[in-house]
Amino acid sequence: MARRFEIVWHLFVASGKMFIRDRSAVFFSLLIPLLIMLIFGVLNFGAAAELDVGVVDEADTASSQTMGDILADTPGLVVTAGSAEDELAALAEGDRALVVVFPPGWELAPPTAPGYLPLTAYTSDAQAAAGQTALLIANAVVAQALVAGGGGSPAPLVVVEEVAGRNLGYIDFLVPGILGMTIMQLGLFSVAFGFVQLKRTGTLRRLFATPTSPGYFLTAQVSSRLIIAIVQVLILLGIGLWFGVQLVGSLAIVLGLSLLGSAVFLAMGFGVAGWARTENQAAPVANLLSLPMMFLSGTFFPREVMPEFLQTITRFLPLTYLNDALRAVINDGAGWDVIGTDVLGLVVWAIITFVIATRLFRWE
Repeated sequence: MARRFEIVWHLFVASGKMFIRDRSAVFFSLLIPLLIMLIFGVLNFGAAAELDVGVVDEADTASSQTMGDILADTPGLVVTAGSAEDELAALAEGDRALVVVFPPGWELAPPTAPGYLPLTAYTSDAQAAAGQTALLIANAVVAQALVAGGGGSPAPLVVVEEVAGRNLGYIDFLVPGILGMTIMQLGLFSVAFGFVQLKRTGTLRRLFATPTSPGYFLTAQVSSRLIIAIVQVLILLGIGLWFGVQLVGSLAIVLGLSLLGSAVFLAMGFGVAGWARTENQAAPVANLLSLPMMFLSGTFFPREVMPEFLQTITRFLPLTYLNDALRAVINDGAGWDVIGTDVLGLVVWAIITFVIATRLFRWE
């Protein structure tokens, strides 16, 4: 028994070294997901876009200066003060969503006041939607300032009450998808490329001339990749937490799902490695399997934005089950009972891919 464990241990260490030295496997399974997460995290694609608003103060009164300061402090607006000529030119070029002009003699007053002067707002077709949004915000800001100054309605028409809730950003949606994609890439590319190379160079044939057995070899290969998958998930999840991801659920369930997903995609990788004779044959098949799932399984954007028929088809992809389960645990704190359907889907896929891999795999 001790002798068997020693053989498996040495093969396990050798498998880990082989993976680390395989630049293509490391690149596709770890560096690409890491770069994607860093790019999305730094650029914060999920943040609300700010609207550029130009302000032309031709009134030069206390009211116009105060109103300009209020607009500048309004969240979501980036205010630039300038002349009418410059700001309207910027609007025509698409550099402004809206230009607000305070006419000479303007004072903050209700429309019914004697000598009332309205603000003039300019929009452009260059940013039509953004201009309408900025116009609504500007109108609301002016109305609020009017009410605060006693010139508007003595009581609001609608009473707003704030309800506490969790503020989930795009990074909260992205990280579980990146974890699922990483698990898929590790299972497919590390096995497909690594084993095909061992077959092509005759390493497997020479290995089995030693006292070892295929069972020991596969045990070492699978266990090493499962541990690598856990390490990768922990690294990426740690980076996600640094970017502000809210881990609500259990880390143990996340790691359990990672192991189950790894089993599915490792079996898929063994199937590709068993069929392909060279790396040139393995590469297109691995990409053919991974790319559709990467973009259709809710990794980068919700599947709800896709056509309904495509949602139905992609619901049954293995990466969809994994992404949905990871997202439910990380974002919503779901337990095994809640994600039972996704877990069952992964188990079914594990059985299917294992049967296919055993039929296709060849040692030479």
